[in-house]
Amino acid sequence: MLTVWGRINSMNVMKVLWVLEELGVKYRRIDAGLEHGKVNDAHYRAMNPNGRVPVIDDDGFTLWESNAIVRYLSYKYALGTLYPADMRQRAEAEQWMDWQQTMFSPEIVWPFQGLIRRAEAYRDEARIQAAATALSDLFGILDVHLADHDYLMGDDFTMADIPLGVSVWRWLNLPIKRLELANVEAWQARLMSRQAYVKHVAHPLT
Repeated sequence: MLTVWGRINSMNVMKVLWVLEELGVKYRRIDAGLEHGKVNDAHYRAMNPNGRVPVIDDDGFTLWESNAIVRYLSYKYALGTLYPADMRQRAEAEQWMDWQQTMFSPEIVWPFQGLIRRAEAYRDEARIQAAATALSDLFGILDVHLADHDYLMGDDFTMADIPLGVSVWRWLNLPIKRLELANVEAWQARLMSRQAYVKHVAHPLT
C-alpha cells in the first residue's frame, strides 16, 4: 500500500492527500514534521535528504516534492484526465504548477507564518504587507486567466488546479487585505463542490 509521510495541516501534504482522494487510491499516512518529528530520523532522511514533508513510498519507490508527487500519481492513475495526454496541454498544466511553487510559496509563507503560526522570524509587518500585495497581484493574473476558464486548463479539472487550489484556500483565509477577484472566487467555489477538496484542504488554518 502507498504510504504518505506528512502532517495534515501542511499545504504540501494537502496536495497529495487531495489527489489521492480524487483518484480513489488507498494509502496510509504517517504523521511527520513539526511536533510529530521523524523528519530528522535516519530512515526519513534516507527517503528525503531535505527533511521536509511530504514523502511517498509507493511499493519501495520514494518520491519527495509535492508537485512532483501530484504529477506522478496523476500520470500513474489518470493519464488523459488529471494528467493531460497532449504534450502542450501537459506543459501548460505544469507551467501553472511550477508558478505556484516559484511565485506563490515564497510570498504566502510570510503572512501564514507571521500571523497564523506567530513564528518570530516572520513577524516583520512591512514584509507581511508586501507579501499581501504581491499575492493580490499574482491572483490578479490568475483572475484574468480564469475569465474564460472554469478550471486552469479549461472545462475540466486537472492536476494544474491542485497546487493553486490549496494556495487559494490559504489566501482567502488569511487575516490580510486582498482584492475581490470574481473569477478566482468562482473557481474556488467550484473546487468547494469537490468532496476531496473539502475533506483535505478546506480546514481552519493552523
